[in-house]
Formats: sequence, structure tokens, C-alpha cells
Amino acid sequence: MHLIAAILLTLARSALIILGLMALLFGGYLLFAEAGPTVREILDAPDRLAELEVATLENVEAIAERRGEAVAHIARQQALRTRLHEERSAWEEQLEGDLNAIEQAAAEQRARVRQTVHENRQAVGESIRRVESQYCDSWNPIDWWTCRAVRQRIESFEDGAALQREMVEEAAKRLEEQARQDIENHRAQATEELEERTAQLQDQLQASLDRMEDLERERQALEERIAEIQAEEALLREANWLWLEFQNRWPHLLFVALFIFTAPFLRRTLWYFVGMPLVSRAKPIQISDGEPTGEITCTKGERTLEVDVAAGRRLLARPGYIQSDRQGARSELFFDRKSPNLSYLSGLVLLTRLEGWEADQEARRVMLGTPDDPDAYLMQIDLKDHPGIVLRASHVVALVGDIRVHTTWRLNNLHAWATSQVRFIIFSGTGTLILEGYGDVHGRHVKEGREEKRMPLVLGFDTQLTYQTRRSATFLPYLVDPGREPLVVDIFEGTGTVFFEKNPSVKTRHRTAGEAIAGFFLDAIRRLLGL
Repeated sequence: MHLIAAILLTLARSALIILGLMALLFGGYLLFAEAGPTVREILDAPDRLAELEVATLENVEAIAERRGEAVAHIARQQALRTRLHEERSAWEEQLEGDLNAIEQAAAEQRARVRQTVHENRQAVGESIRRVESQYCDSWNPIDWWTCRAVRQRIESFEDGAALQREMVEEAAKRLEEQARQDIENHRAQATEELEERTAQLQDQLQASLDRMEDLERERQALEERIAEIQAEEALLREANWLWLEFQNRWPHLLFVALFIFTAPFLRRTLWYFVGMPLVSRAKPIQISDGEPTGEITCTKGERTLEVDVAAGRRLLARPGYIQSDRQGARSELFFDRKSPNLSYLSGLVLLTRLEGWEADQEARRVMLGTPDDPDAYLMQIDLKDHPGIVLRASHVVALVGDIRVHTTWRLNNLHAWATSQVRFIIFSGTGTLILEGYGDVHGRHVKEGREEKRMPLVLGFDTQLTYQTRRSATFLPYLVDPGREPLVVDIFEGTGTVFFEKNPSVKTRHRTAGEAIAGFFLDAIRRLLGL
């Protein structure tokens, strides 16, 4: 029975797997079927846009060519019209000249005929007068008969001359009629030739006009095609604007990305080979110039600490760090009410205050521990008439006794700028400080010697020590991973104590993405101000 159930269970599980694979494949098929054309359209959109741009350019060139042809045809039409006008004017002028020449020749011929007739009549009249004066005025009978015969002869001659004049007039009329006929024939022939030439020119002009209309139709068709191409191009650009924008911007984006990617490496290289050698030559920072005085002791780092608060003293701790009895606890707005601004800038605000027991009772023991970070360690630092220690205020979680806080600035020192800390917060006086660190926290005493620590590990130092920096010995590890191999190494010389933690990156690993982005800017400001 169990075997059958196991087999059925295996078959059911296999069937479910097969059905799941079928559903996944079917979903993939549907996705490919639906998204495939869209993806292909998106991928083909740039090529299609390039084709549309080429087609647009070709159509624009074709329109320009058609416009050039149209301009040429317009010029040709104008030339034909001008030629037609000039030929008609020349023909009319030539015809008018020919007609005038024919009329003038006919008039001259008529004038010559009439002049000849007139001269002949004058010559005859003169001859008659001479004969009459010679023969008719004489009383000689012979002369009288001669005069009579001459007169008869003259009369017959006059008759002949009259007949001749009639014939001349008829000849002149025939000549004038012939000239008129020649003019009409010439005019008709010239008109026929002009009409034939005009018809030829009109045919050429009409052909040019027809070609102009064809060019105009082609131009309109090309413009409509360009409008369609531009509309299609606009739709493609609107539908694929993201891909097109990426295609247009990717070289600049790549350049910016490469610049952003390589900028930290360039900055590290410049700092390593240019900046830090200059910083190393600067004068060390000396906060306290006096002789070594006061006492300082510190405990080992522990996850929880027990602190004794004597009668008449107070304990000021950050919220949540007191893990023992909180009887009589009160809120303290500022660490130092007389200097609220300094307390606020130091981060010592909204503290929890506990007072010691009465004088006839033993010291009040308070347990301290980190409320929300298991990797944090606490260390107790006891001061007695000490001129001061420099600490990052964000790592000070509790204070007991007469502890004073003041600050000093080092704006004109390159070592301060190399460590991105130009303000130093100094804790001095007599009392107890609780310092928090990650991974572990230590205090190392230096006596007339030299102590070197990687800069991110340092939490503070004795003001009686001189403080300077140098670059790390290895370049490539710093260039690749400055978190593991920082550029700056802190150097302390003299007599005093240096406080450092083991693993400051533990806290940053627990940050969210938003906290990491905000911390990138806020941590730089905190470090600059000594927080």
C-alpha cells in the first residue's frame, strides 16, 4: 500500500512538473509571440528610420531637381515668348519695309513715266512754238503751207501722243496693280510663314506647359510622399524614443560612466603621488604645548561595562546604553547647559542622567552596553587632571564626573585636511569616558616613542602627542581597495595614549542602501567636524 502511494505520489509530482514546464513554455511562447514583433520593431526601428531619412533626402533631391527643371522650362517658355515676339516684330518690320520699297519703286516708276511724258510734251510744245514762230508768222506762201502741214503733222502727233499717254497711263496702272498684287502675295506668303513658325513655337510652348504641369504633379506627389515619410518617422520616433535616445546618448553616457568609474582611481593616484608627498612635509599638529601632566588609564574593550557612579556624581549616557537599574533617571537635553551649541555640535544631546547614591551608601554600579549592535565594544577611560584627549564625539557614549569639552581648529594645517578633520573635540578634566568601537577597541600608551595607525581605525589620541600623517607604503592595494588599505597613516610621537578600534567597517555593512547613500555625504561632514 505504501509502495502504491509512493508511486502515485511520484507520478503526481512528475505530472505537476511536466504541467509546470508546459505552462512555462506556453507562457514563453505567448510572450515571444506578443513581444517578438514589438522587439523586432524596436530593433528594426533605427534601420527603418535610417531608410526613411534616406528616402526623405532622395525625395527632397527629386523635388529640387523637379524645381530646377520647372525653372528651366519657365526660362524656356519666356525665351520662346520673347523669340515669338521678336520674330513677329522683325517680320512686321521687314514686311513693312518690303511693302514700302515696292510702293516707293512703283511711285518712282510712275513719276519717271509722267516726268518723261511731261518732258516730251514740253519738247513738243517747244518744237511747235519754234515752228510756228518760224513758219506760221511768215507771209511766205511756202512757209504758210509748211506751217499748215506742220500743224496737221502736229495734230496727228498730238493724237499719237494722246494715244501714247493713254497707253503709258494704262501701263502705269498695270504696274501699280502688279505692285499691289506683289505686295498682297508677299504679305500672304509672309503671313503664312509667320503663322507656321508661330504654330511651331506655340507647340513648343504648349509642350513646355504640359511638362510644367507634369513636374508640378510629380512635385506634389513627392511632397505627399515626404509628408507620409515624416508622419511614419514621427510615429516611429514616438514609439521608440527610449531606444533612439539611448542610441543617440550612449557615447556620452559611456564617456560619463567611464569618467565616473575612473575618477576615484585618478583621484587616488593624484593623492598618492602628488598630494600626500606634499602633506608629509607639513608641520605636525601639536594641540597641547605644555609638559606631560595628569593621569590616564583605560580598560580592555568589553561588550558590556560596569561603571561606578560615586555619591555626588552623575552619569550622562546616550539613550538605550544603560542596561541596569534606571531608578531616578532623568533626561538631560545638553551635556553642558552653559554651552548648548557645543553640546549639540558634539552630538551629546538628549542624554539619560543618573545620579550616584547618597553619601552613606556605596557607589552606584551601572551596566552599560550597546543597544542595537552586537559587534560594538565599550572601553572605559579614566582621566585625572588631564589636559585633554581628542575623541570623535560620536564614539563617546557615556561620561561620569567633571569632564569638560572644548574644541580647537586647524584650518591651516595640511595634515588636518589630509585626514578630512579640521576640528578637534577635546575632553579634559577628571572623570570617566565610555568609548565605543567596532570589532574591538583598545588604548595604547606611547612613552617617548612613535605609534603608527591606519587612519580609519583611530578614535582619538592624547593632546600631548604630536600628530602627523604619511601615505601608505603600497600603492596598488590602496588603488584597488582603499577600504582595506587606506591612503593615510596617522603617526603619533611623544608621550600619551592612542585610542583605536579594530574593524570600523562592521557598522557600515549593516546599513541600508538609503543609509549608505546618505552616509557617503554625512560621514564626510561628521569627520570634518570631528564627530
